[in-house]
Amino acid sequence: MRLSFHWNKRNADSSLPETMIREEGVEQLYAHYRPLFIGYIRKRYQLEEEVASDIYHDSFLLMMDNIRTGKYQQQDASLLTYLLGIGKHLVLKRFQKEDKLPFVAEWVSELLPDTDWKYAQEEAYRLVSEDDSVCNRILRFFYWDRLSMAEIAERLEYQSAEVAKSKKNSCLRRFSFELKRRLEGKDIFYKLKK
Repeated sequence: MRLSFHWNKRNADSSLPETMIREEGVEQLYAHYRPLFIGYIRKRYQLEEEVASDIYHDSFLLMMDNIRTGKYQQQDASLLTYLLGIGKHLVLKRFQKEDKLPFVAEWVSELLPDTDWKYAQEEAYRLVSEDDSVCNRILRFFYWDRLSMAEIAERLEYQSAEVAKSKKNSCLRRFSFELKRRLEGKDIFYKLKK
């Protein structure tokens, strides 16, 4: 059985129907995107080639499954961009499993270009690990320990989950501005997300 994409059959208002997928096209697509994906992921996240290759394979299978089941809807972005988005998500999940500060990895990766990502991630880790302030504790509770706002409120003896959430948002803003200040000192600039 051979699979292929007939991209000329796509129209602006539809997802990719099952009839557009043929095996030979999937094999060609897999081979075509592989070096682009692996090169990008290795450079951005400093991964070994074997790890990047595994992530590519898993990402491609997820993408194809999303196309076949209708979860993928035509977007303004290219299919490669969609595939890279899946890959980024899998890399960040891998960092989480390795206990590599999921919050820092995810948050910083969305703000910076590839060349500055690793340094920014390290600086963000230093910033959140510097002391045991209430803000750093809240961020660790929420992003590392995955505690709910109610659990954080209970641990920190706040009145409610809403108070804890408000404090977390305030802490995240402070963290963002301090990280931005530190990175600008190293000539790394980014725009804070609203």
